Order: sequence, then structure tokens, then C-alpha cells
Amino acid sequence: MRSRPDSPTLAELQSRFASALRAGNATVDEAVSGLADCIVDDGLAPARRVQVYRNNARAMFEGALERTYPVLKHQVGEAAFSGFAREYRAEHPSRSGDLHWVGRKFASWLAPRVAGSSSAWLADLARLEWACEEALVAARLEALDPAELGRVAPEILAEVGFELQPCLRTVDSLFPIWSAWRGGQAESSGEPLDLGLGPQQVVVTCGEHGLVLHSLPADEFRFVAAIGGGAPLGTALESAGLDVEQLPRVLAWLFGDGLVTALRLPANDDRGGGGTC
Repeated sequence: MRSRPDSPTLAELQSRFASALRAGNATVDEAVSGLADCIVDDGLAPARRVQVYRNNARAMFEGALERTYPVLKHQVGEAAFSGFAREYRAEHPSRSGDLHWVGRKFASWLAPRVAGSSSAWLADLARLEWACEEALVAARLEALDPAELGRVAPEILAEVGFELQPCLRTVDSLFPIWSAWRGGQAESSGEPLDLGLGPQQVVVTCGEHGLVLHSLPADEFRFVAAIGGGAPLGTALESAGLDVEQLPRVLAWLFGDGLVTALRLPANDDRGGGGTC
């Protein structure tokens, strides 16, 4: 069966339908203006038919965002979060069939909207929650036996790098985001966040039983971030300002939690000219 010469193509119909679903500020009649002639009126007006899909699309998007940012929603309340979700969706609609990723740009979208206000910490809380989301879906590799570090010659130890688990994320903030995250849990007392607690740094990992969040002192956090960024041991120590006497404890934690997956040896190592083990 041939279509009329003026009939829209399938791609055009899909584009119009997608636009109708995402036209958040338009009335439903405005949203279906380019579709009305293509919808069969079988007892239900075109606008009402499209509205069903608009409602479902909005609810699924907001639901996915809520599952990604439950702590932020708890902190700001349902009404405020729904407002954020509607505005965010208008600028960053889903580009994938997998709604898991709709919140990827939420923290950077939120930051300028709360900057300079008493709620500026919300953007960093969102960064922390997105780090949790990434950690949950990242690979978990086999951990390195700590004995491998003991086999490294002392004279090259400062040049050795560490490969960390792909699920490890580091989030630093000028605000007490660790306290904000804990205060946003369902079992919390609901007390307001004390901004006087100052900057906090969090390392996010994912173990056998789910997410694990570690609040670290600034120097230990900088060391882990530097190691995770590819810096060798000596450089990471220096840049982090970490006392060498603290190093055994930090390394014991990294190895003990299975967060080290390989060592990067310097090119002049006599065990094979560099590489990983």
C-alpha cells in the first residue's frame, strides 16, 4: 500500500512524537499539533492519547532520576526534587533506551543553579551520588596479592604505580558532603546539615555486598586520588603531603579491601623491563 505523497516518513513521525513527549512547557494541544492528522480518533482525542505517553515518559524519567539521587531528594523534599527533574529533563532528555544514564549531567546542571546560595552543597552531594551510581555498574577485577608489593626492590619502590579497582571513585568538596550523604539516609534523624563541619572527602567503592563509602582525611584522600590518577608512589606521597609513617596503614587498607589490582613497574626493573604484575 502506497502512502500519499504528502505523508510524513516514519523517521519524521518518530521525530514529531519524540518532540511531543518532551515538550514540557507546551500544552498537550500544542505538543500534538504536528501529529493530530496522523492519529486515528477511535473515541479518544489525539491530545488525550498523546498525554498518556507524555505522562508515562515524564514519570519514568523522574523515577530513574530519583533512584539515582535518593539522598538529594530526601534532603530537598519531593516537591523541590520534582521541579529539578522537570527542568533538567527539558534540557537533557534521555538519549538512550537505558534510563540508568539520564542523571549523568545532573550535578553539572545543578551546580550553577545553586551556586552562591546556602544550598550550594547540593551540587557536590549530586556528584557523590553519581559516583555511587558509576561504582555500582563498574567492573570488579581480581585483587592483587599484597605479597607482590613485598617483592619490589626497595630502591625502585617510589617509582611503582598502582592499578586500582575500576569501581573506585574519589569525590572532594568544600562542603561536608559525607555528613550530607549520611544525613540523607532513611534511618537518619533528619537534623539539618551543619555546614560548619567544613570540607569533606569521600572515596566510593563497591564490594561483594554493595556500595562502600569511606570518609578520609584530606592528605589520605589526596594520596588515593593521586595513585588512582596514575602517579607513582613517591610522587603521590609528595603531592598529597602524606607523612610516610601513615603510608603502611593506607596501603594496608587499599590491599585489605581488595582495591589494588596490579602494580606498574618502572621501565628499568630487572624483572622484565617494566610493565605490570
